[in-house]
Amino acid sequence: MIKSIIAILGSIFLWVNICLAGEINYYNKSWSAIKEKAKKEHKYIFIDAYTSWCGWCKVMDKETMKDNKVIDFLNNNFVSVKMDMEHGEGNLLSMKYHIMGYPTFMFFNPDGIYVYKSMGYQNAEDFLKELTNALDKSKQFVASGFSNDINIDFPEFYKKAYAENGKREVPKPEVISSYLDGQKDLFSEINWGILSRFDLKDKYTGFFLDHLDNYANLYGRDNVEGKLKFVLNTKLQEAIKEKSDTKLSDLLNLTDKYVKDDPEGKKIYYRITYLGETKQWSKQAEAIEDFVTKSNNKNVSFLNGLCWNLYEQCDNSAVLKQACTWMANVIKSNQDYAYLDTYAALLYKSGNKKDAEIWANKAIDIGTKAGEKVDSTRLLLEKIRQEK
Repeated sequence: MIKSIIAILGSIFLWVNICLAGEINYYNKSWSAIKEKAKKEHKYIFIDAYTSWCGWCKVMDKETMKDNKVIDFLNNNFVSVKMDMEHGEGNLLSMKYHIMGYPTFMFFNPDGIYVYKSMGYQNAEDFLKELTNALDKSKQFVASGFSNDINIDFPEFYKKAYAENGKREVPKPEVISSYLDGQKDLFSEINWGILSRFDLKDKYTGFFLDHLDNYANLYGRDNVEGKLKFVLNTKLQEAIKEKSDTKLSDLLNLTDKYVKDDPEGKKIYYRITYLGETKQWSKQAEAIEDFVTKSNNKNVSFLNGLCWNLYEQCDNSAVLKQACTWMANVIKSNQDYAYLDTYAALLYKSGNKKDAEIWANKAIDIGTKAGEKVDSTRLLLEKIRQEK
């Protein structure tokens, strides 16, 4: 009888262990309980910040979060939490730390201090690198301006901007300026939240730019550079909308003044984008040539995208022939299907149908072997042969 009971208990324990194996040990308790556990076990806190409508969150759940190495690393090094950022304390954390895109992965040290953030879909290999980086103090940000409290008295218009998807309301710049005009301390946690979250009038955009280092010291260099990127991209869209070379020049000057990481590269990107969107093809070709020379064919994916856009939109024969030269250099060392396809298309549009047919065939052959969808290249090849 005793042996039977022992055997039954053993089977139960074995079943429990099997059920628990291969799963992330999420500790989905209150924020205070999470911090208490992390401090007691001297572990970092990992928050998988998601929303119910986030498609890439679901993909990561099915793929990356099922990887045994990811599971082991999280279970061994973190108090892991899965948190819906539109409800309860998740919503409070999203407002406090300005979480707006998903999936986002937040990391706190054992004392509950926010030190690292990673965003977007990542495969297991890349995600493991980010998990390792989060534990590396040399790669963490310092954000002393954030308080320990998550229940902060943000103004109502701010709370509405973090409501559930479909219920969010983004305030007009006039509302934001009116609020900030009455504030004495623009470096406070609440006011940084407002400055970082919304599009601003020139007065407060200028204030932010003039005090970048102050905000970086309080709320983390990465967080501030995210806002800077948003400001500059907004300026770019304004220049494109108005087709204003003057506004582009102002943007490039701002980039020189405020961007610390590769300002020259970013200026080339802004020029190329502006000139393409305003269909100044000859000038864009000059900017792309500058990019090709300085990048030494390192960012071939970006170049391929530019060349494909020229194929679709540009009718300037000189520019198209120049694009053929760029792609010819690319495929000397990298014969991926996408690059061969672009090269064949450009050859066709520039009038070189003989070589276009040769490279279209090569693209189809390599693409088929790689499991790519090559239907568009087959259509191109058919068109080439009909016009011969």
